Amino acid sequence: MVTACDDSSLKVAYCSGGPLVLVRFRRAIVVVFLAFAVAVVGLVAPAGAARDTPVPFPRSPKGLKAPVAQPDRSERASGYFGQQSCSPVPMRGVRKLRKLVLRTYRRGHDGGIARSCVAGGTSEHKEGRAWDFMLNVRNRKDRRVAGNFLAWLTKRGPDGRRGVKARRLGVMYIIYNRRSWASYRPSWQRYTGSSPHTDHIHLSFSWAGARGRTSFWTGRVARTDYGPCQVLRRQPAVISRRANRQPCRAPARLSKKSYRSLALLGSSKHSVRVAQRMLDIRRSRTFDRRTWRAVKRYQRAHDLPVTGALDKPTWASLAPKSVRWSAMRGYGPKGAARYGRRHWADERLRRGSAGRPVAFLQTALRMPHRDRNGMLGRHTARRLRGFKAAHGMARNARVNGRVWRALPARR
Repeated sequence: MVTACDDSSLKVAYCSGGPLVLVRFRRAIVVVFLAFAVAVVGLVAPAGAARDTPVPFPRSPKGLKAPVAQPDRSERASGYFGQQSCSPVPMRGVRKLRKLVLRTYRRGHDGGIARSCVAGGTSEHKEGRAWDFMLNVRNRKDRRVAGNFLAWLTKRGPDGRRGVKARRLGVMYIIYNRRSWASYRPSWQRYTGSSPHTDHIHLSFSWAGARGRTSFWTGRVARTDYGPCQVLRRQPAVISRRANRQPCRAPARLSKKSYRSLALLGSSKHSVRVAQRMLDIRRSRTFDRRTWRAVKRYQRAHDLPVTGALDKPTWASLAPKSVRWSAMRGYGPKGAARYGRRHWADERLRRGSAGRPVAFLQTALRMPHRDRNGMLGRHTARRLRGFKAAHGMARNARVNGRVWRALPARR
């Protein structure tokens, strides 16, 4: 049995029946413990740091050394440019950052840049503009490196905005240890995706960052690169190495639909073998790199969007018998010209135009069925220039009402 003790003391008193920690002593211990905890947090996290960072952030993080002098200004925060094309080739800016990170921190390893286009979900890995830096959050040394790298990437700049280094590198968003951060939403939030990303940091890049054209590498503030565009609805975007300074136009409607399903690099299906036979390449039933290159060659030769995919317009051109619907069905050259004059006489078409008006124009120009694809490319432009020259019009690839009115006269 414990008897009453003198609670005026701040130390352990031995009372009859056994030792007892006095009330005031317990309170003192709690105060000391809280003070110690605050001091420790102050050492590992900057003032005002959010609790929801994926790992503790150091006050003065170790970062990367830029290869050139940095300008006073930095890039604007990148918007979200999600994966739309199939081009799993590691891009220059991503390769350069991978090399610099591994050389600087001497910890972790490369988890890869490019991924198969048939892997699940949407991922910038399929366009070669994402990288996985393998650091396991359960490992103390890995965790320390992750804290340094992420704190450096997302810290505030002289302008007071967060993520100055991420903007300079063109980092679009980051995922690590069930947390995500984005340049267009510069705060750490809970990540609810299927993978917790506890063994690697995922970095996705803007197009300017992926191409290595941002100020971290060049010393010049990069303009927004909008990346490749979808030319036709619900089809992959084109593959392009050039910067795109203009927002993409709304994709045009398909003029033909094939019953063949979409096949991408990495696909393995019977239809791939059919395409390989038509492309006159080795038949493997797997959409490999050889097939990918052959598809792109065919698309360039027939003025199709160079997507590198066996998409609907490519199937319709490569295998005309697979077409199950065509907007031009039932229209001959003269009927197509009359329809075009009635519906698109006020619409201006030029090189690069796409959609059903172009497909009806190609029909009116009596182009081969294989090339009636709704794309005003090189072959259509050549046929159009010849037609216009024969009818006393300027020899160019522009289409207006006068061209539509002249088309029925063609025999």
